[in-house]
Amino acid sequence: MTEMAQTSPWGEVKGRLTKASGAKSEQIEPDALERLFLQRYAAIVLLAGGSVFLPRHALAVGAAILVIGLSVNLVAHMLTRRSGVVPQWLYVADMFACLAFPLMFPATFLPCAFLLLAIVCLAATLRGTAGAAVIALAGTVGLGALEFAREYPHGPQIIIGFGVTSLVIATTVGRLSSEEGLLRHRLDQLINNLDAGLWVRSVDEDRFTFVNQRAISMLGWDEEQWLTPGFWAERIHPDDREVATAAMGRAKALGTEVDVTYRFRTEDGRWVHLQDRIAADVGGSGRTVSLQGMSLDVTERLQIEQRVNQYADIVDRIDLALLVLRLEDGDSPELRMDGANAAASRLIRRDLLPLIGSTLEEAFPALAGSRLPNRLVQVIERGAPLRVDDLLVRPAKGEPRVVTLRAFPLTGRSVGVSLQDVTDAVAASEALRRQALYDSLTGLPNRRLLDEELHRTLSAGPMPGETIALLVMDLDQFKEVNDALGHHVGDSLLRSIGERLTAELDHALVARLGGDEFAVVLAGTADEDDARSVAERIRKTLAEPFLIEDVRLQSNASIGIALYPDHARDVSTLIQRADVAMYLAKRTGSGIAVYSAENDRSSIERLTLIGDLPDAAANRQFLLHFQPCIDLRTGLPVRVEALIRWQHPTLGLLGPEQFVELAELSGAIQPLTRWVIDEGLRAADTWRRAGHDLGLALNLSVRNLYDPELVSHLEYVLAEHEFPPSSLILELTETELMDDPSLAREVFTAIGQLGISTSIDDFGTGYSSLTYLRDLPLQELKVDRSFVGGMHRRSDEFTIVRSMIDLGHNLGLEVVAEGVEHEDDLQLLRRLGCDYAQGFHFSRPLPLDELLTWLADFEAPGYHG
Repeated sequence: MTEMAQTSPWGEVKGRLTKASGAKSEQIEPDALERLFLQRYAAIVLLAGGSVFLPRHALAVGAAILVIGLSVNLVAHMLTRRSGVVPQWLYVADMFACLAFPLMFPATFLPCAFLLLAIVCLAATLRGTAGAAVIALAGTVGLGALEFAREYPHGPQIIIGFGVTSLVIATTVGRLSSEEGLLRHRLDQLINNLDAGLWVRSVDEDRFTFVNQRAISMLGWDEEQWLTPGFWAERIHPDDREVATAAMGRAKALGTEVDVTYRFRTEDGRWVHLQDRIAADVGGSGRTVSLQGMSLDVTERLQIEQRVNQYADIVDRIDLALLVLRLEDGDSPELRMDGANAAASRLIRRDLLPLIGSTLEEAFPALAGSRLPNRLVQVIERGAPLRVDDLLVRPAKGEPRVVTLRAFPLTGRSVGVSLQDVTDAVAASEALRRQALYDSLTGLPNRRLLDEELHRTLSAGPMPGETIALLVMDLDQFKEVNDALGHHVGDSLLRSIGERLTAELDHALVARLGGDEFAVVLAGTADEDDARSVAERIRKTLAEPFLIEDVRLQSNASIGIALYPDHARDVSTLIQRADVAMYLAKRTGSGIAVYSAENDRSSIERLTLIGDLPDAAANRQFLLHFQPCIDLRTGLPVRVEALIRWQHPTLGLLGPEQFVELAELSGAIQPLTRWVIDEGLRAADTWRRAGHDLGLALNLSVRNLYDPELVSHLEYVLAEHEFPPSSLILELTETELMDDPSLAREVFTAIGQLGISTSIDDFGTGYSSLTYLRDLPLQELKVDRSFVGGMHRRSDEFTIVRSMIDLGHNLGLEVVAEGVEHEDDLQLLRRLGCDYAQGFHFSRPLPLDELLTWLADFEAPGYHG
């Protein structure tokens, strides 16, 4: 016998709707199916028991109900377990049973009509309106057939009541069931589409009773494994198990929401971080019935947080001031500070953390009050980085600091700013610059600074009518003072002369060129007469006796004068012509002489050399001499430097200082350089065939950097001679390097990509920024011979060389000392850790055949130079 089915609450029975032929298929959770059939078994037993109240055949009716009802339900139960769906014939069986009993036992007509209504209700719940209507119609027809075959008490009234009632039930319950199914379907989709695992856990059975599809796909375990007792605790990381189970127990005991994060093992063996929010389902008695939870995979978030924290630690601990500035739009856009690290607070001597959100002017006034804020805004607007060197920052307390500012765009209309404190480096650079540019004996500018000032003045372009007068003087009878009274008296005399010249010529530049030579620069409107007048004042001043160690010394000077632009239009020519005039004054004994072309054979020579330069290579007048470079760590030669000479048919053998500048001015430097490269590599082939594995050093002119084919030519000739690029080093003087450091960096980078090394020559004779030295792709630094040659005699020269070696090594460069001519200088260089040395102490520059002989002798047993 059948009974009216009752639908389970949401969460226990999940209906899924599929529209197929207007029907509704029922798919019930396994637990709900079991409860459904248990209810049917109970109903059959109750119906059988209720049959005792029938007036006739009570025992037979009860037995029939038990036999037929239990048999049919057992079969349907087994089929349902296999398929998970209630078989459709069960409704038909229930209906036929309800129609068969009144036929055999008339007294059951009315109860069976009521049971038919229950069947219609069950069909409406599980099959929808259409299925229920079919059952209702079939029931009505069946009852009518029974009444037709046999009259029952109140039969027509029961049949009519059943027909109307069953149709109302089919329509109403079916529609409600359809709406409920649609709602369940939507809720089901919502639950399964959530980016979180949802679950329900039984507090009594220690197992999950429900999980959504996201939980299954997120962790890889199927639903059957989820619903297994002990599943959850077994897969929690051992280190987190106590915390997680305690949180579950706390939610159960207190009936409140609890959050917990723990590691959980996935089906493929990975550990993921889950964050659970656990809520207790408390029954009417106040006892927790079940636990409901939501699990989020927060592995990626925790990894991001960890990386962010690591970056934050780096930013906070790095010894580099960092700021984040945000551009706040409005009527007057302004920069506000969004972040600052501890190094920024230390730099400005002010706690910046409480000032987050303040304007740049309020938080970091050291960067405000100039055009810098506008340039930072341009970084945000244009997305282009910014660099400012040697920016002066004045903290609220303490000494000003020199920084290098770098700014780069960030998202959110912000800019990141780094401030690297280079105060110590700038101070060291300035100290080194002063050592290099000022005479240590007199404190006056030296020849290098004089040259620099003249270059700066001439490059600035004097105003029309403005002239520059250069006075070069050489002291008379100074050698006699040194020879008679000693160098210490001579040094004291030089200091006194420098002080007297500075006091007398307070508006002129006074420099010591070296030895007993001084120079004076007069700028403005000084003409020849003015220059002569100053020269006479100098001679008059120097004519007054000097009292040195109780000895009265008389001194005077021979002074040569050259004017810009009358006598020269470039610095080197101006100095050279002032020297010519000075030697003329000394030679004639006049004391003062102004340059004149008729007394300078060098002008004629220059014109001759410029005219002969283009044909010199074709006439085989150029030749190379080679000077070895010695590794001070091994005492062995490692390379030779190629030095060009010109065997002029009338002027004889000329050194590079006599014609290279002319080649640069006349445009002949490019073919000349290529000749040197080719001839140098050809000579290298010769000594390599002789068994000498030596490198080759070649000198470049700054004009070569403008040659677009320089790099390709180097690549071609290296391949042609099969010469290893790593054995070739190209040198450029410090002064020429600073003419165009950006171009030098670009060309040196391209040369370095060929494997060729680069070197800065004559280091100390120019003024190169430490920033450029750091950024240039250099491998070597060559200390100028003017510092090396006097190390064993003068402590100041020793100090300068030591500083240069330390600077080179700190920049990761190898250091070469030029002009080593004395054994004492060599020993000092070894003590200072200098890497290489070259000079007359080892060998003068030699022709190739003599070089080969020297190498053979040098490498002979027992000979080490």
